[in-house]
Amino acid sequence: MISAFSRLPGVGPKSAERFSYFLLRSGGEVAEELRASIQAALQSTKVCSQCFNLDEQDPCSICSDEGRDQQVMLVVEDPRDVTAFEESGFRGLYHVLQGRVSDLEGIGPEDLTIGPLFERLSRLRSSEVCLATSPDLEGEGTAQILAERLAERGLAVSRIARGIPAGSSITQVSKSILADALEGRRKLS
Repeated sequence: MISAFSRLPGVGPKSAERFSYFLLRSGGEVAEELRASIQAALQSTKVCSQCFNLDEQDPCSICSDEGRDQQVMLVVEDPRDVTAFEESGFRGLYHVLQGRVSDLEGIGPEDLTIGPLFERLSRLRSSEVCLATSPDLEGEGTAQILAERLAERGLAVSRIARGIPAGSSITQVSKSILADALEGRRKLS
């Protein structure tokens, strides 16, 4: 059990051991509930054939929503990113890459859903593709690859803004974030 928990992302050996002993002490009730919820999620969750998000239907509820703004497509790395942007109020379309380019992990552009993205863009005729990959080395690299390929096809490409997180200290923020914050500044009215 410890070995199985250790295979989960973000779970180290100590956490895996703690989870295992907790489940063993629970008398089986919590373990059974966990097993049932995992099984139900695996049976009811589908990958959307259009945007590659996770949902209980295919096409997903977002792709099926005719009230969404068809002109803007947000390209994200992971289905969790869709949830975050939905909570922020975004009402356009999404495309989930199912990862990001990472030389260290052996993940190249061909391992992502970039081909289906271009097929979909040719059908939808979105006027803007906004790249919303993470602002780290792999996310920036993935965004750069996509930006170049999208520009070759004459599509308008944008990138989500980056800046100083609310509540942080300027002295604790990296130089690249400060540079992005300055470049992305806007006038106050």
